[in-house]
Order: sequence, then structure tokens, then C-alpha cells
Amino acid sequence: MNLRLTRFDTAFFGALALLISGCGGGGGSDAGAPSATPAATTNVSTTVVDGAIKNALVCLDKNGNGQCDSGEAQGRTDAAGNVTLAVPNGDVGKYPIVALVGTDAVDADNGPVGIAYALSAPADQTGVVSPLTTLVQQTVATTGSSTTEAAKAVQQATGLTASMFQDFTKAAAPTDGTVNAATVARMLVVAAQRQAAVIAGTVGTRAIDGTTIAQPDLDKAIQKKLLELLPALVTALSDPAVLAATTPAAKEAALLAAATTLVNDAGLSAAAVPTVVAIHAQTAASAPTTVTAPAAGAGLHTLSFTNPLNHFFRVLTASIAQNTPDASNNVRYVERRVRTAAGSVAKWGAGGEPSRGADLHWNGGAWVNCPINFENVASVRDAAGNSLYNHCDGRESGKSNRASFDVTGKTMAEVYAQARAAGYTNFSIVDPTVLGSTAFPAGSSLLYQASTSLSNAIGYQPSGAGNPAGFGNIVTQYSAAVAAGGTASAQAAGTACNATETGGNGSNSTTLEALIASRPGTPCAYTQGSIVYNGTTYLSEPANEWWGNSTVGIGKVGSVALNTGTTAPGYYSGNTQLRIAFKGTGTNPVTYYACRERFTTGSARNCTAIGTGSYAIQTLGDARVLTLTNPPVQAAPLTYNRVFVERGGAVYFGYQNKPAVTNTARLNLVGGNALLGRLGMMPEDPAAPLALTAASYQGTWDVSRDGNLATGITMFIGGTGTTSCQKKTDALFFACTMTITNPATGALAYSDANSTASGTASFLAGTASGTYHDTITLPSDGVMTAGRR
Repeated sequence: MNLRLTRFDTAFFGALALLISGCGGGGGSDAGAPSATPAATTNVSTTVVDGAIKNALVCLDKNGNGQCDSGEAQGRTDAAGNVTLAVPNGDVGKYPIVALVGTDAVDADNGPVGIAYALSAPADQTGVVSPLTTLVQQTVATTGSSTTEAAKAVQQATGLTASMFQDFTKAAAPTDGTVNAATVARMLVVAAQRQAAVIAGTVGTRAIDGTTIAQPDLDKAIQKKLLELLPALVTALSDPAVLAATTPAAKEAALLAAATTLVNDAGLSAAAVPTVVAIHAQTAASAPTTVTAPAAGAGLHTLSFTNPLNHFFRVLTASIAQNTPDASNNVRYVERRVRTAAGSVAKWGAGGEPSRGADLHWNGGAWVNCPINFENVASVRDAAGNSLYNHCDGRESGKSNRASFDVTGKTMAEVYAQARAAGYTNFSIVDPTVLGSTAFPAGSSLLYQASTSLSNAIGYQPSGAGNPAGFGNIVTQYSAAVAAGGTASAQAAGTACNATETGGNGSNSTTLEALIASRPGTPCAYTQGSIVYNGTTYLSEPANEWWGNSTVGIGKVGSVALNTGTTAPGYYSGNTQLRIAFKGTGTNPVTYYACRERFTTGSARNCTAIGTGSYAIQTLGDARVLTLTNPPVQAAPLTYNRVFVERGGAVYFGYQNKPAVTNTARLNLVGGNALLGRLGMMPEDPAAPLALTAASYQGTWDVSRDGNLATGITMFIGGTGTTSCQKKTDALFFACTMTITNPATGALAYSDANSTASGTASFLAGTASGTYHDTITLPSDGVMTAGRR
């Protein structure tokens, strides 16, 4: 945005100089002077599509306001969506193209346009203007990334395999089950129109900064919101109604219904617009950068508050030293998470759970994780609030954009209500009346930040190494006879699909080749099955195929909890398991499946092929990683792409998170600590390092004596500080106690009715070791080892 304003200023003052000299520097007359020579131009042709759009107003957006102003090369599209602009030679390739699709336009596939909307395309990719190029251009404008980087991020977020810049109206629909570019584009248009209808009445009203809201403000707000909602928009394409639509009319109706629901639930409301417009206005400004002395700071990033004994918050802190720019103009910040459950306080750094701090990712040169107090890197913010960030040593990198509003003297209740009304839900207080009439002290700021991830590393959770099959995050497999499947009734007792190993998890996979060989996609077919749950019998479908023997999971869609509740939803949970087999045509083929899920056990049943793709294997350090291509549209709800990591003699379920835009409302150090204090919590001190607590070690731990997990125990350490244990031999629970006597070192003490143990646990590695003493079982003394799942 600064660049655009600089160009505009240069052009303005250059024109002003010409005007002054042309008005008679020597006092002579202009009468009879020849007219200025028209600037040489180049014809730039483009095509505007959802379907081909006739009568769209297209222009070169030189001043970046999203409109077609006088003096900008412009024209109207013909029936095929084509238009040629006469662009001054000096402007070619410098500015994005905007297409304003008004209610006087006609879409060749969808008829007259009922609600106006705007499209755009990057300056260096002007051949097609579409909803997809609009996503790319919005990413470029938001992050300052190159067009190539932005297009890659949008592709990864949507699952599209085709170019973002193609005319998809002339391309055949994919037959491999992947996401259809034309369907994504239409969903974006329908959602934009639904969103426009919701907020149309705000034109002419005031934003919170006192400016008057105009239509271009709404166009920009809608495009930014669609980028944020992109994962949900693509997820809607996997809705059964959309997938089942067989006619254009049926698909349009299904898309409209999905878009309406999404906009109503998660889109911009009229109440949000005054705040959102003010945010965009501030981040588009180019006021001079004010240099201030480094100071300690923090951003209260997330807050979920029930009461002082039950809450969670995440804060990003920086000491004075960390906030002092280095030679590369970078500063550093530390991630802190605090969760209190029934008064038991757990503190940790990276990861949604304490145990996930152990996750390893490939940073380009090594497999690493991020311990507590790890220093993340970000560039100093520019005048428009932009900053590049590298979080957790390459786990995620991208660009953030921030607007800041002084809330000194405003009540906490007022500020909280404003942020929630604007759609920022990362602050959640069950009963906001606890804020009372308390006002924020001097120096309090509310920060609205949009973070756009552009690169996410491959990662995995390294749990389960050395454990029996089915423990931790290690992929397991069955013998070749079981993997071959077949009709169980035609096979001998104790063999193939009737083998005793089918009642367990098989054995741990040790190589990617072994994993591939064990997944041929040939199910075991049994007779109709039944389950009894709380006294009620539920039957499976007559065809009762078990696919867990010969496919491997890549994710699950749905959130029904298994084997819980007073009643069952049926034999199946209603969740959809997404799985793959290594079969098909071509090089390294993969077939994708959608499978039903048995409610009581989670077993994969009755799978249906939904797409095809391929796999590739690459070496990353001392690991080998298998990645997949052509994810099916049904995988759109997943926030990650599945990978498989072979390392240290085991194959792990890995992941690579999809790029996304995250909008958060944050409070600075003064405001955040004031809010925490009002809610009865301790303030954060950026100068004091985060310290682990006993509850930081919560999780499920497998404990063995002298390395024998088969006769060991499973220990469950709860978030509230409770501990329970279960024998591996008979699955019976018994009373036990595990105490972390020194959270900093992980020193621990264990006891139950018959034995004691002491040792040390590693919070980051998720391992423990020590010695035990048993009063009734031999040997009485020995070595204790443990691993967190």
C-alpha cells in the first residue's frame, strides 16, 4: 500500500509540475500551442469469468482503491467476458486489474447478476479475472508476498490442483475426485453476494474512526472476509447436498443454502462493519513510522474464561531485550499458554495441549521442536502495521497485519462487546457481567490482527517409539494374509480375515515400503454385524466390510464421540473416516476412500472410493516422508494434509497444516494484565521466564518395568491433578499417585498399594526413567521407563 501511494504521489506532483510550467512560466500565452502527445499504450486483454461475464467494468487499479476511476485504463466486457484495455506503456504489469460486476452484467452460466460484487487479479497475471484470482490478489495485497507464493498458499488452502489463473470455464471438470475450480469459484461468488446483502445497509453510516462507510469499503471487507472463511467455504463443497447435486439448478440451490448458512453463522454482520472498516482504513494508511525506545510488551492472544478456577489464556510476550531490533530489523517473542482446571494450573509453550510441545517438524535442516521460552522471530512492523513472522523455528511463517486502537478509559465490558460484535471470538467470557464497570487504565490498546500463514512445515508427534502396536502415534499394519482380505466365511478358522490378530492392531510399521505393501485396499467381508449398547441392539448394513485391514487413515470428518452417551446413533457413529490404499493406475498410485465408522470401536466399515492420486517419498535429514497428491473434495474439512514420516525404525502419522488467515483481537501488556487482574488471574511479566508446573506433565503415560510394557501399566494424569492407573495384563484400574516434585527438572515420585518409584520425566521429550521397588512382585527392584502417548 505504501508503494501504491508513492507512485500516486509521484504521478500527482509530476502532473502538478507540468500544469505550473504550462500555465506560463515566462508570462507568454498558450494560444495556438500544440496539444500534448498521447502516451504510448499497450493493449492488455483479459477475460472475466465466473461463467463468462458480459458488461463487467474492468480497469487498471492504479491507486489501489478497488474502483475504476477517471484516468484509469478501463473498458466493458463482451458476451464472452473479454475486454482489451489500452494501458500506458509505463503502467503495464505494475497494477492489479479490478472487475466490477454490477447488476447490469450477465453471467453466461448463471444469468443476470442480481447482487453486485467485485473481482481482481494480480498485476503480473492479468489474463483472467475470476473469484480464484481475487483470492490470490487479496493474499498479495494482505501479505506483500509474490503472486507465485500467494497462488501456492491458496492452492494448498483449497485443495485445488489446477492453476489459479486458468479460465476454468473452458476446462473439463476433474474426474479424480478432487476439488472443482469452477465449483469453488461459484461458491465464492454466491457467498460474496450473500455477504453483500447482509451488510448493504451500512453504506453511509459511520465507522468507529468517524469516517463514512462507502461501497468500496464493503467490497474490501467482503474480500478479506472470504479469504478468512476460505477453509469453511471449501468445506461446504463436501456437504452431501452439494455432492449429490446432478443438475446446475440443484447445485446452485445447494451452494446458496450452504453460503447462506456460513455467512449467517460466521460472516460479517452489520454490527461488525464499523469496526472492520476502521481496521482496514488504518492498515491501508501510510503515516510516518514513529521510532520509540524498545520496551517490554505482550499481546493477550486468546482468553476462554469460565471462572478463576477454570480458564485458559495464551499470551505472546517480549522483554526489552527481545523487543530490541537486531541487525536484520527483527524482534523476538515468546509464546505462553496457561490452563487452569479445577484450580490446577498447567503452563506450557507451543502446542494446543501440553503434550504437543514434543511435536517435531522439519525446519529445512533438522527435525526440531520448540521448548518453553523459545524465541520466535518477527520483523519490526512498518507504518501500515505489517510484519513478517517465523513461528517456532519454521513450523509456520507468514505475514501479519495489525491495527491498534486506544481503549484508555473505556469499560472492559464495552470493549469486549465491541470485539465480539465485530466477529472476533478469540476472547470468550461465559458471564461478561463479571467485568462490571471497570475501565481500562491509561496505555491500554486493543489490537486487531490478521495473520496469514504462507508456509507450514511437515511435522509429527514422536510418541509410541518402542511400544507395542497401537500405542502412541505409530502406524500399524496387519500380516499379508489379513491385508489380502476376502470373504471371511470362505476362509478357515484362525486364518486370514478370521485370524486372531484381527482383534488387535497388528504390528508397528517400520518402513514406508512395508506400509505401502500392507494397504492393497482389499477388505474383509463378514456377515451382517450387530452391537449392543445400553441394552439396545443395532445392526450394520447387510454388507459388512472391514477396511481397517488394508487401508490407512488420513483424517476424520465429524465430531461424534465414540462409545459414549445414553443412546447410540446406530451401528455407525455418523463420522466419516477418510482412508487410502496404495492401488490404482500410473506411477505410485493411491485410491482415496470415504468410510463409515463403527460406533463402539471406531472400526472403518463399508468404504467407497472417492478419488485417485499418487504418492511421493522424499528424504528429510534422517527421515523419509511420504506425501500425497490430489486430495478429494471430502478432505476439504481437514485443517491439514496427511503425511507419513519414517524415522528411527518406525512410521508415524504426520501432518502439514494448510495455510489460513486468522483474525484475532488482542490486548497489549497494560490492557491484557488489567483484564486478567479483573478476572482474578495473575498478570504476565515478560521479563520473567515461563516456568512449568506439575500439571504441565498431564497426559497418558505408558510405564514399564525393565522395558516390558506388556506387563506394565498405563497412567492417566488429568488436567485437574488427578492420577489413575490401569494394568496392561487385565485392563483393571487401580489407585495410584504420581507427583512431580520439581516441575523444572521433572523429578517425580510414584506410589500405589504395593510399589513405589522415583525418577525424572522430560516434559519436552515425553519420556521418563528411574527405579522402582515392589513389595509383592519379583523382581522387587529394577528400572522403570515411561513414555507419553
